[in-house]
This record gives sequence, structure tokens and C-alpha cells, in this order.
Amino acid sequence: MQPFSFLHCADVHLGAPFRGLTNLSPELGAHLRDAPVAAFTRLVTAAVEHKVAGFIIAGDLFDAADRNLRAQIKLRDQLVRLHEAGISTFVTAGNHDPMGGWLSSIRYPESVHFFGSEVSAIPLVRDGETLAHVYGVSFNRPEVKENLAAGFPVEPEGPFSIGVLHASVGDRSEHAPYAPCSLQDLKFRRFDYWALGHVHKRETLHGEKPVIHYPGNPQGLHINETGPRGGTLVKVTSGGSVSLTPIWSDVVRWHRLRTSIEGVQSIDDLLGVFSQTASAIVGEASECLHILRWTLTGGGPLHSELHRPEAGHDLAETLREEHASPAEPGTVWVEQLDLATRAERDMRSLREQPDLLGDLLRLAEEIRSSPPAPPEHEIGTGNFFGLEPESSAAVRDAVAELLEDRRVLAALGRDPWTIADWPRLIAAAESLAIKWLASGED
Repeated sequence: MQPFSFLHCADVHLGAPFRGLTNLSPELGAHLRDAPVAAFTRLVTAAVEHKVAGFIIAGDLFDAADRNLRAQIKLRDQLVRLHEAGISTFVTAGNHDPMGGWLSSIRYPESVHFFGSEVSAIPLVRDGETLAHVYGVSFNRPEVKENLAAGFPVEPEGPFSIGVLHASVGDRSEHAPYAPCSLQDLKFRRFDYWALGHVHKRETLHGEKPVIHYPGNPQGLHINETGPRGGTLVKVTSGGSVSLTPIWSDVVRWHRLRTSIEGVQSIDDLLGVFSQTASAIVGEASECLHILRWTLTGGGPLHSELHRPEAGHDLAETLREEHASPAEPGTVWVEQLDLATRAERDMRSLREQPDLLGDLLRLAEEIRSSPPAPPEHEIGTGNFFGLEPESSAAVRDAVAELLEDRRVLAALGRDPWTIADWPRLIAAAESLAIKWLASGED
């Protein structure tokens, strides 16, 4: 078999808005608007540089069924680049961009292949030689609940077989269960490689034949999609073995960071801490614009100053002006500044007190070391916060309707119980308890 390579990506979400952001400057807004296209362009550049034979897009190329015209034109330009480099492109439609939305007036190169709603096979050919057969299937509507993997053949054609599938494989409560299938469903079919899409986090489900892989999304779209994002360069040897190499493509990178104010004596010192933090972040990827949610924790002399009216807002604005004005690659923009600090007290002594304050602080420390975050399938059956059955039932009744609404899960992007910032909530509760119970007031 002839050795070859291909680039596998998914969940590009062209035309996607960046969710949950406020106070955007015009230049930052423009940078974010173009980020998915810019990330896709980086993947195309990598494909051309590595001289791959094929470029696979496993669903959700667009963010919506009503595809953005501007994004389509930019996409066509990139697909032309692949065509001119002799690279064939294979595209499936996912739940965000089901079949039927492609504008007839946009002409794509003949080397671009779109899969239909039934599984079909297209040969991957270079220089007259068939390197592989690529099988794929597209969503014909936004919510596909049947197992699309069942439509793939058990014995695919060779010399190397690639299955392209946008699906939720296994138990994934954080993702809508579209085209659900099991890992065994894929392993049972004797493919060499499964090019998956739908899950935005990079993950290899099976490392040997068949290699089953999610590349993640090329560009994080919100604060819950932190860290580097990209696609995967897949190299196939003459013996059929596969190696996977990440190709990072994100132009905007999201971060969450917690910093203690313990030992920080002044606002000037805190600004210095942020400068060091920002330098370290930029050093990891100077080609990216970095967006940071910064949480200040711990106890120290700055606590009371930080909690003055508007202090947090003013500090965030200062950091934006000093480190991301203008917002461009190599800068750090503070998306949100969270204050989870507490007054500088002898917490150990307060916890050991045989009174209500001591009881509360001991309970807070217990919850801090074991925060409640029950998986979705246990909601409604387990005890929350170690509460007595009657109290736990009341908590379940209060949140059951919310947590059963799939639209909520889709909007949040993950299980609501894992979103709650327990350390911040606990620190705030401790501060309130100390403020009112250690003051000597009634």
C-alpha cells in the first residue's frame, strides 16, 4: 500500500457568534467574528504544507443551517487552495448544518465531495492511484436520533478505509445525543480509521485498528472551550499503521486561571502579578489573542479594597487597557474578573471555635474538599451536599425541571453541576459568615 496522509477536522462552525462576551471594542469584535474562518485557513495552510492527499471535515462546517454567505465565500476560496494543491476534500453535514443549505450560486471545485443522507463511498485518488476509500453520511435534519453508524458496511473496501461520522459515541451527557452509537458499533465494522465529529474536545477513543478519533474544534467558541484547538494530521504507513499529530489552528485562545491574593500587599503588586501571568500565557502561543477569565482567591490585605463598589469593574477595565488595547495576537484580554477572596483572618482558629461560625466554616471546608458535582444520570437519585434525605429531595425538586431541559444543556455546553464555581461560592459564604458572625454584632 502506498503511504499517504490526510488532515481530519470537524466542528469548524463558520459564521458562529462568540457567546457570553460583553464590553467588546470594535477591533476585538471584528477579530472574534473572523476567528473561525482564520482557524480553518490555518488548517488549509497546514494541509498544503504537509502535502496531504485528503482533507476531511466531519460535520458542523457551518454554525447554522442558514449558512452565512460571507463565510461560504471565504470557505470556497480555501477549498480552491486545496484543489490547486491537488488535495481532495470530503465533507459531511452535522446537526448544526444539515443538508439543504448550500447556496446553488456558490461553485465549489470538483475535488470537493459532499456526502448525502445515505452512506456512500468515494475513492481518495492521487496521481491515478487509489489510496483509500472514504465512507460518509450527512445529517438531513438537525436532530438525528438514529444510529447512523449502523449504515456503514462491516467489510469496507480498501486498501485503506476511512469512515466519516458526526456522532455522539458512548455516554456523553455533556453533548446532545445526536446519531448516538457505541464504541463497539465502530469497532465491529472493519474500518482502518473513523474520522469523528461533534465533540469539541480532542480525544482518541481507540488507538489501534480501527483508530477512532475526535480532533476537537479548530477554534474555541466560549469560555468553556479552553486551551489549544485544531485538527489532526493523520499519517498512514505502507503497512497501514496510523500516527496522529495535532495541528493547532486557533487564533483566539480561552483560559481560566485562579490566583491567590495571599501575600499581595497592594494593587500595584497585583498589577505586577497579572503582567507576569499575561507574559506566561502569551509565551505559550504568541500568534493567538488570549481571552482570560481571572478569579482572585484566598485571603489577604487587598480583600477589603477589592470588594469596594466598582473596584472589580475598574480593575478589569485597567487590565484590558494595559494588556489588550488594541486587542490583537500576543495580547491578553480579561473577559471576566471574579472575586472569590476573603478577609485576612486566622481561619484555622475560627474553624476550631465551638460556635455557629466554627460550625459553618468546618462545613464549608468539608464541601470545598469534596465539591458536589453529580453526573447527570444520578440527578434525582443521589444526595446533594451530604444533606439529609428530605433536604436533598427539596434540592432535587427545585432543579429537576431545569436540568431535564436539553436546551439548557445545549446552551451551557456541559452539565450544569460542573459549571458551578464551588470554590468561589464557598469563599463568598465564608466571607459573609465571618463578616456577620465574627463582628460581635447581633
